[in-house]
Amino acid sequence: MEYVSPNDVINGDGLRIVLVQHRPSPWGQAAKAMMEYKGLSYTAAPWEGGGTNDEIVNWSGAKGAPVVAWNDEAPINRWDDILFLLERLAPEKPLIPESVEDRVLTLGLSYEICGELGLGWNRRLSLFRPGLESGQAPEGLKRMGSKYGFYPDDVARADERQIATLQALAKRLKAQQQAGSEFFVGNSITPVDFYWTAFSNLFALMPPEICPMAKESRAMFEAMDDSVRNAIDPILIEHRDRIMANYFKIPMEM
Repeated sequence: MEYVSPNDVINGDGLRIVLVQHRPSPWGQAAKAMMEYKGLSYTAAPWEGGGTNDEIVNWSGAKGAPVVAWNDEAPINRWDDILFLLERLAPEKPLIPESVEDRVLTLGLSYEICGELGLGWNRRLSLFRPGLESGQAPEGLKRMGSKYGFYPDDVARADERQIATLQALAKRLKAQQQAGSEFFVGNSITPVDFYWTAFSNLFALMPPEICPMAKESRAMFEAMDDSVRNAIDPILIEHRDRIMANYFKIPMEM
């Protein structure tokens, strides 16, 4: 991945994105893949995981990456705002269905994966838990825990919430497979397929030749309670691998 400086993104024009560097942060990887699917050109700057990233924070007001900007419009960082911007910029390759029923299902499943207290949010709580509860967490991890709401009640329920979402996603894919579809909604790709493919790395990390990252980071991503690991139905990984091969750049760029 060729990054420009934060200053180039802050003061640039066109489509720009700030991505977490050296880690497969799923919110950013999904946004990047959808940009590429839609044929949108962009420039990217790095976000240092656990760093203060003062220049980007002062510009965007965002707590973390991704941050996306288009020309002189205000920068955005919520997953749904980014999705709607990409739909506006490339309407000829839509990802959100026209059907009201399919659109509601698409956005609901997308929130369940990307949104607050959704799949990624709860997995992040579980990833942070050992370090933050050890009393010896590095400053970067403490900073991320503070930013993303490390609340005891939510931490206690994080694994059960992940299991429930994984089971619901698998059930949905099985129903779609029986109906003759390879996608989560309808008969064509939607954001749900991109989101699950990106977020699946939090649950079943792809090998280094597809997802290159530091060994110490891999160890953190691979730590997981057995109850969560057992909830990862093979159909979820089969779907991930198919979408990754057909709609993402391999190896992943970080």
